[in-house]
Amino acid sequence: MEKEKKSYYQELDNALQDYEKHKILCLFWDQQDIERICNYICLYGECKYITEEQMEELADRCCKILERMYKR
Repeated sequence: MEKEKKSYYQELDNALQDYEKHKILCLFWDQQDIERICNYICLYGECKYITEEQMEELADRCCKILERMYKR
């Protein structure tokens, strides 16, 4: 039985979708969660697990989430 190839992009996409769907709850979530996602975007991009286009798209989405979390 072959191991299923891990989709690094899908893993990050799913994590960001949780933040995007639950806009109100983002204010109460631990900021380390979103920071961890940002770190993984950088790591997976550097290790070429995701393409540069995927990395940029995920980073843009992450920035929008952070802006919303710290908007006053």
